[in-house]
Amino acid sequence: MWTVENEHFTATVRASGGELVSLWHKQMRTERLWQPQAAVWNHTATQLFPVVGRLIHDGLWLDGQFWPLPAHGFLREQTFYCVEQSPDRLTLEACSTPQARKQWPRRWRVRLAFALDACGLTFQQTVINEDSRTLPYSAGWHPGFALPVASRSGWWVEFSPAVTGPFFTDNRTLKTDGSQRCVARFALTGTSFAAGAVYFGDCQHRVIRVRAPDGTLALTLETGEQPWLALWGVPGADLLCIEPLAGTTDAPDADGQTVNKRGMQHLPAGESQTFTVRLRFAVDA
Repeated sequence: MWTVENEHFTATVRASGGELVSLWHKQMRTERLWQPQAAVWNHTATQLFPVVGRLIHDGLWLDGQFWPLPAHGFLREQTFYCVEQSPDRLTLEACSTPQARKQWPRRWRVRLAFALDACGLTFQQTVINEDSRTLPYSAGWHPGFALPVASRSGWWVEFSPAVTGPFFTDNRTLKTDGSQRCVARFALTGTSFAAGAVYFGDCQHRVIRVRAPDGTLALTLETGEQPWLALWGVPGADLLCIEPLAGTTDAPDADGQTVNKRGMQHLPAGESQTFTVRLRFAVDA
């Protein structure tokens, strides 16, 4: 594991999956991330690549072959290595291995950058295509936050500017029906995630605020180029996941063809794409 800190926060990241496992708020003496519980969710902030969500065929067709892939891909199982570290910043990398290319036939590199400041953390995920062919992929970040959303009713999420949605999942599949209805606020209730994650579209460069029942601002998340965002939790648990995504879980009628999969990015050879997330925490939250 690696630890970085400043006057306000301490962040810990582990090599396995490049997972942020702790974000300790010194002034508030509070752990901001959900801590694993096997009966609820056994992660804190996982990396998603080269797919997001469930694949109803347990893989995808690419280059005329079928490639088996687990839900959310395999990056959360990869080992990351330190590229650069300073007192309040950390950069890690993982690259395609022979085993990974048995699941996805491209050469790639993923760089993760964590930077602390007075208000929170800036996270960047950069996908680099090291292959001679276009790299089809989806990517995302799946952080969970320790918030009493089940213990206290009346929490809500604000979107600024408004986004499209909400789109509800069914058996980890998502049907959007091309809807363009807009929403600026989503109430968190005891049944919000009874069927699974809730998706929102048109989420590039948005500010997402989570507010307590009395209107207190608990946290702010700012997206970059991610076109999708998912909210998820487990009914009865004080957990809220806010997931900026470049991709979605499968449609219920998905044919398994990469070219037809909703949300797939297509990165030309030798190019890179960076997705940024900024987390800000209110001192009095």
